[in-house]
Parts: sequence; C-alpha cells; structure tokens
Amino acid sequence: MGTLSALTVNLLIVVVFVVVVYVGLRIAQSIFGTSSKKAAATEVAAKLVSYPTGSSAVLRRRFVRALTGQHVVMPSGERLAFGELTVRVAPEDLERLDPDGDLERLGEDGARLYAAHAERCGWAVPRQVRVTVEVDPGLRSGWIPPARGSGRAEPAQREARPAVGWDAVPEAAAPRPAAVPPVLRPAKIQPALDPDATVNYPALVRDIEDAAPTMNVSSGLRLERDGRTYAIERAGTVLGRLPESPVAFAEPEVSYRHLAIRLQGVQWQVKDLGSTNGTTVDGRRIDGEDWTTIHQGSVIALAGVRVTASIDTAGTVHLQDVSRR
Repeated sequence: MGTLSALTVNLLIVVVFVVVVYVGLRIAQSIFGTSSKKAAATEVAAKLVSYPTGSSAVLRRRFVRALTGQHVVMPSGERLAFGELTVRVAPEDLERLDPDGDLERLGEDGARLYAAHAERCGWAVPRQVRVTVEVDPGLRSGWIPPARGSGRAEPAQREARPAVGWDAVPEAAAPRPAAVPPVLRPAKIQPALDPDATVNYPALVRDIEDAAPTMNVSSGLRLERDGRTYAIERAGTVLGRLPESPVAFAEPEVSYRHLAIRLQGVQWQVKDLGSTNGTTVDGRRIDGEDWTTIHQGSVIALAGVRVTASIDTAGTVHLQDVSRR
C-alpha cells in the first residue's frame, strides 16, 4: 500500500512539473514573440545559462547557423530568402567574432554569406540582403539565437492568365501545336479548340451527347472573421501571425506560419504547417501530411480561433455561342 502511495505522489509531481514547464513556455513564447515553444526555450536559455563557446571557429559556426536557417516556405513549396535579418550576440562574443568589434563589417560579411547560401539552396533571393548585428546585454556568452527576418523575395512570376468569365476564348488565338484530327460522330464533328485558350481552367470536357464543349470554372474563396471578409488569392497563401497573412491573427496560440491554403483544380484545400496548437476543419483535426478540401460554410479553427469559408459556386460553362470580345 505504501509503495502505491509513493508511486501516486511521484506521478503527481511529474504531472505538476510538466504543467509548470508547459505554462512557462507558453508565457515565454508570448513575451519573446516566437513561433514555437522550442524557440521560446532557446530564448530563455540564452538569457539564463552560459553556453561553452569553445574556439572562435565554433562561435562563428553558430553565427552562420543563426543566419542560414531562416527563410520562408510558400504553399507551393517555393522557398524565399529574407531581405533583412537581425542577429543578436552577447557583448563578450563580439570581439571573438570580429577582433575590432565592427558591427557594420560583421553584418556585411553575414549578408554576403546568407545570399550565397540562399542561391546555392535555390531560394528566391532579394536584390539586396541586409544583415544587422546587435549587441544584446541580456544574452549569456556563447548563445547566438536564430536571426529574425523581415521582408522577403517575391515568388517567381507566373505567366499571366485571363480572368475567369465569359471571355473564355480570346479574339486572336495563339498558334497551336500540331492539331489532332477531330473525332467524327454521326452528323456531328467535335469543334477543335485552341488548348492555350483554356489554360486558366483545370479541365476541358467534351460532352458525349452535346457537340458544344464545356469547361470547369474554378471558384473564389473568402474567409470571414469577426464580421470582416478577406479575399484569398488563387495563387494560395499562408495564415498565421506573419505580417503577410491576409487574415490578421494577434492571438499568441496561433503559430507564426500556421496554415497553408491552395487552389487545386476547382477545389480549395488547406494543410496544417506543423503548428503548435493544431488546426481543425468543421471540428475534425487535420494533420500536416495531407491536404484537406474545404467547402462553402466550412469552419476552420486555428488553435481555436475560427474563420468561416465562403466559396463561390464552381461549375461548368458551355463554350458554344459564347460571344467574343
């Protein structure tokens, strides 16, 4: 009986310890404005615990890692380098990184290093990269926390596409590749359409019983929160506390990069980006492995913060007798 009581007490102690650590990390995450509990723990350790520096070469490698690990991943998978980064060092470490203590020169070296690394990795790099080195008296010797990035390169420019509407077939059709002979049917011949004229549509369908072809028209997406409506671009976006998020989130429980949105064919889909507190769609938790299709009225909850999807009706448009302008 005594053994059982001791086991229960030890288990309660462990549970209380875990709860205290979790709450402490949440508070630190809110104070330091970090996107994860791991980053918050790093900030706390950097201000409380001395980190053995070893040689100057070891310290320089930490400086390099603090810079080169920072970039933005778009929903398409494209990676964008930051245009401005700020890296902090302890006063004791500045002289070991630069014998003259020249912050400007150290920043210029860091900018060249970061831009070269981004190009080797195939990231989109801004025309100018600027690195600012700050001396933070609150840091303990040996700690160089991850750099904080702002600004970023623009995603690769996509080929301009016509707007979805009745101007489905342009007046001047572009030269087409070698034509495939049309399929003949009794008393009817399928009309040949320029494939470039329907590049904006995910599927071109020829109705079996109707000589007039149709095409699927993709829908638009708006997100509603607190009585305000936000339009989502067809190129996709990322929701979270990052400045580029089309829906603003100030809640600390929402991760910096929380949720990705994309248009796949005529369907809008979402995927959790490994957020700290998770995402649900219509009450069902989604993971970061697969994309989840959303529908008109779907409720998306980012760590409990709800937004509602408003989707225009998707359907098909007959191209026969469509006026050309």
